[in-house]
Amino acid sequence: MLRRQRSLVSNGRISLPGLRRVGRTTPADASRIAGVTPTERSEKVIRLSCHDIPVTMTTSISTKVNRPYLPEDGGGITCELLIEPDARDEATQRHIALCVDSSGSMAYSKMDQVQDATKLVFGLLNDDDYLSIITFDNEVDVVMNATRWGDIEREEAEDLLENIETGGGTDIYAGLEEARKSLIELDEGEDISKRILLLSDGRDLRAKPPDFEPLAKAIADAGISVYSAGIGTNYGKEVIRTVGEHSQGRWAHVEKPTDIRSFFGDVVQEASTVLANNPELILDPIDGCEVGMAFRRLPQVQKVDVETADDGSVVIGLPDLQDRERQEVVLKMDVPPGTVGDERVVASVELDSETVDASTDLAVTYSDDAQELSQHETEVTLAYHDTDLRTRIAHADSSDDLEEVKAKIDETEVITGETEIADVLRENVTRIEQGDESEARKVQENTTVVFDDSQYN
Repeated sequence: MLRRQRSLVSNGRISLPGLRRVGRTTPADASRIAGVTPTERSEKVIRLSCHDIPVTMTTSISTKVNRPYLPEDGGGITCELLIEPDARDEATQRHIALCVDSSGSMAYSKMDQVQDATKLVFGLLNDDDYLSIITFDNEVDVVMNATRWGDIEREEAEDLLENIETGGGTDIYAGLEEARKSLIELDEGEDISKRILLLSDGRDLRAKPPDFEPLAKAIADAGISVYSAGIGTNYGKEVIRTVGEHSQGRWAHVEKPTDIRSFFGDVVQEASTVLANNPELILDPIDGCEVGMAFRRLPQVQKVDVETADDGSVVIGLPDLQDRERQEVVLKMDVPPGTVGDERVVASVELDSETVDASTDLAVTYSDDAQELSQHETEVTLAYHDTDLRTRIAHADSSDDLEEVKAKIDETEVITGETEIADVLRENVTRIEQGDESEARKVQENTTVVFDDSQYN
């Protein structure tokens, strides 16, 4: 598997809990670390198996294009790729790292809520799960080394929380790197859910947002995803987004300290339902076929890092595949010329992981019939443009960015016609412009959640 060939995971175990100081890893270090029929969904349901899990699971992957018929000179199409996992009957083993800001601004109620939320996590863990606790200010504290939950008494773990002290600045980068180290030294396996929960209310002392991208990708290559959250209104939005998106995880805005409990609890609980951690979608296009811009639409709207492998295949990283949680990717593709009357597979599509294996084909038919060429799957086009606009809103960090979004909404309506979704997104932009910083951050996060595709109708 392509990602696993790049993986930097190493074997071994970390010692029992303890408190120690560790040095800072620079951004440069992370750079070195990262090394169907044409008119219907084409669906292939296959078997999933995991050698360590005594249950059989199924999943499906399907494709749909907005233009099932193309002229003989080819052209551009928009594609929707939908992955639908089945249920999981047994809890997944979890390797969890809590990576928490302990700078001076996290004192009092925020840290009290962190400790309360961590105790909630304690109650969710099974004996074979592993937990590490990392805090960061100017330096990094390993409050608890990665420890099998069945090997430590809960009271001992709770006592370790009392070692946490707040003060100083914010070194998110070093904390995140230490959290990565705490998990990669544990056993490998795509049937193990590996997650870092990152929480901060500030901005990194030295590292800039682009510095986090190679580190986040290295984390993803190790089969680990980061669920990053900023609390309050002063955290670095771009860092939180970068870490969540480029690690194939998610990002969130935590409005108030009491919400920390929900953030921790939801992420850890969902981790027990993982079928495969950080799988990849592999597209193998025919000669002359090019994949353009792509987005993850479900479970969270995110722009995708599209990578091209040495063999010409296109690799799209996905978030953890979870129990019955649909994932959707939308993308553009340029299709080469063909022969009128031929139905042609323009790309094979494979969901690639060690525990889940699904594949299907993406096909079009070449035609010179005007009626066939006029056929258009509107919902696919709308889904792509909606996802593009949502991504732009979520990443709009200035008034100029918001003006560009408004212009893009107008431009999109020229293509798609008037839709309810355009009105909703305009309203979101207005709320960001007219609201305070807290409201703006909340709206931006909410915009990344797609609730109901029926709103297009």
